Amino acid sequence: PRSIIALAYNRHAAMQIRQRLNALIGDDARGVTIRTLHALAMRLTGASFAERADKADDNYFEKILLEATALLRGDGLLPEEADAQRDQLLAGFRWILVDEYQDIGNAECELISALAGRTRTDEEGKINLFAVGDDDQNIYGFKGASAEFIRRFETDYQAKPAYLIENYRSTAHIIAAANAFIAPAADRMKAAHPIRINKGRVKSLPGGDWQARDTVGQGRVQILPAGNSAITQAMTVMAELGRLAARDADWSWASCAVIAREWKLLHPVRSYCEWRGIPVQSAREDSFHFWKLRETQSLIEWLKQSGHALVDAARMNDFLADKSDNPGWEMLREALREYALETEGAELPVAYFKDWLAEWGCDARRRQTGLLLVTAHGAKGLEFDHVAVLDGKWQPGKDEDIDAIRRLYYVAMTRTKQTLTLARLDDGNVLLDAIHDEPYLLRRSSTRIAAPPPELERQYVCPGLKEIDLGFAGRFVSTDPIHGLIDRLEPGSPLSLQTINGRWCLLNAEGDTVGKMSGAFAVRSAMQCTEARVNAILVWRKDDADTKYGEPKCDQWEVVVPELVFSTCN
Repeated sequence: PRSIIALAYNRHAAMQIRQRLNALIGDDARGVTIRTLHALAMRLTGASFAERADKADDNYFEKILLEATALLRGDGLLPEEADAQRDQLLAGFRWILVDEYQDIGNAECELISALAGRTRTDEEGKINLFAVGDDDQNIYGFKGASAEFIRRFETDYQAKPAYLIENYRSTAHIIAAANAFIAPAADRMKAAHPIRINKGRVKSLPGGDWQARDTVGQGRVQILPAGNSAITQAMTVMAELGRLAARDADWSWASCAVIAREWKLLHPVRSYCEWRGIPVQSAREDSFHFWKLRETQSLIEWLKQSGHALVDAARMNDFLADKSDNPGWEMLREALREYALETEGAELPVAYFKDWLAEWGCDARRRQTGLLLVTAHGAKGLEFDHVAVLDGKWQPGKDEDIDAIRRLYYVAMTRTKQTLTLARLDDGNVLLDAIHDEPYLLRRSSTRIAAPPPELERQYVCPGLKEIDLGFAGRFVSTDPIHGLIDRLEPGSPLSLQTINGRWCLLNAEGDTVGKMSGAFAVRSAMQCTEARVNAILVWRKDDADTKYGEPKCDQWEVVVPELVFSTCN
């Protein structure tokens, strides 16, 4: 096991591999190294996630990948020196698994090539390489990812292809619909190898348990007429999910998702859930500047003050025991659950944990507690019992590749296990309309949609950092009362948004100003802010500040990040 390294696209995928490997082979899984590509590059170069947590960006990670590749190749060294350096860096690895190979870009491809020793002439210097990928799920072209690397893998490495075509997740009806949907895409590697249900379920009803449970859908993939607007679509989709919920005594909104191409299409769904009291959460807010969160920095400060050289998950959980259930503390508890699994409860250096936590925060995901609202890009790698895919923006634009859009929709479709509902707006959807009518598909007839209630006109807005005056509290000395006022706020604390001397300001319940918005913030036309609350509180430091607005008067301060609710003006 210690000669095996598995490389994943993100931390969530790495954790999934670890959990499934533990279930499959037990104790032997402990010896397998499982990392993200970026984490491997950071380890090879000696870089630290914790040191760069506030400043890490795509350009930084790209640089680290290039540096790690150069080290493995031994650039600038004599051949024998390069070989010795590579052997030392690889630490005995003889087998490499690369997951989601269709999502790698040129820098990742070069790192994997150097890791495997592809260009070496001596067979002893090469490492066995096993890559898993699906060109049908190549959706990160805008980030430089290309399915071309997996297409040429067989030639690059004289590899033997194997087709993994058994689906262990979805019903036969959902699999058939997804196959039909992706089939028209050009140059598919699996064109002659359609996905099928795994052998262990081949005798199951094609519609699964819902074939008998739902007399309307009967387990088929449903195309649902959704009216002519984002609001009517939200009403239609949520009514359908509500209909399904009424037919399942064990229904849990925490196993459901609504997926869209753009965030703005999900806004009315959020409004509907708030109106009807349905638990809901947005994937967009999961990793909201995790490292800078007050809660994260409180844990880091506690570790610093404790003086412990070594720490384990149990000791840190003791620190969290009396903390509230706000999202920040809950995310830390989720992180520690994963850390405990990965480290098996061992005591390890504090510096190791800090670096681990900083990496975890790059792809932080809260445990799902309600209906998840997520984009198709954000849904990749996730799975749910029930999924509804919203219509809108699936038509190709001027320079858009129809197959790229098709692959993105296909990813959304294939996230579900039990039921799949596909909304269709009145102006049509060329992708959905191209699917032929088959037994696995149910095109529902149009029904009258009631007039939207005013509650669905609400917009729930979490301003970005560019819209917030990040240095507001930093312009006051550390003894100023402003710091105490912010310190008493918690996520969920009520706020109000008002203009004072021409600036939009955030006021606490007592009317004290606790934050300001930047010049980039603008109230939505014909709307007014009717509710406001604290979404998160971030820790900001002098090194973070933009000094063009003047030097801060304290070394550290807190920034209030609001959630604002806008309603149409009467």
